[in-house]
Amino acid sequence: MREDLRRLLEPRSVAVVGASSNPDSISGKPLKLLKAYGFGGRVYPVNPKYEELLGFRCYPSLESLPEVPDVVLVGVRAELVEGYVRECAKLEVPFVVIFSSGFSESEGGIPEERLVEIARAGGTRIVGPNCQGLANVERGIPLSFSASLERSRMHRGRICYASQSGAFGYASFGMAVDEGIGFKHVVTTGNQCDLDVVDFGLWWVEEPDVDLIVLYLEGLKDGDKFLRLCEEARRFDKPLAVLKVG
Repeated sequence: MREDLRRLLEPRSVAVVGASSNPDSISGKPLKLLKAYGFGGRVYPVNPKYEELLGFRCYPSLESLPEVPDVVLVGVRAELVEGYVRECAKLEVPFVVIFSSGFSESEGGIPEERLVEIARAGGTRIVGPNCQGLANVERGIPLSFSASLERSRMHRGRICYASQSGAFGYASFGMAVDEGIGFKHVVTTGNQCDLDVVDFGLWWVEEPDVDLIVLYLEGLKDGDKFLRLCEEARRFDKPLAVLKVG
């Protein structure tokens, strides 16, 4: 059974926790990109310090929003992340994308298991932490702070790309775009405490408008799930390109 990722990849409402007035910061760039791409859904910056950011009304908390957003982007200090994940679970937010670092990728980092436990209690799924987010290139929905998405021309296509590494993922994506290669989705998963690149592959493999799935792997937690993806790719006659490093 594959995860239902449609509300993550095609959200109609997005909240940005810790939204910043600096449009080039980790929690300011997503607002800048969403505005630049002309995202047609609702955007909710969350920060009690501001009343408005980039023309978007700002809210003091997630609980004060007029609706439960499809996706919450989190770019605050690591020690604050658990509190926001708890709030998302309480509100039953479907997806949380955590940009914040300071977890399993660093020595002495905060354990991630607690985040997953809290999120699962509310039916919330996590991308990250320590990731650079994702983008639906086809529909113009950037849920990321990557400068690779600031290109003046973005080619739409039928390739879906998931990379565990945000830096490599968006750098290689940007190089491909510069060569005129078009994408449908690009996703970076970071520490993969919950959803991983294989989960995205399993979603894309059944999508009729996807011609190629590309995965960049640093490690696999569930070999059986990866083999299931390979079997599904063969069943749907869907090309699957995998680069495993390390």
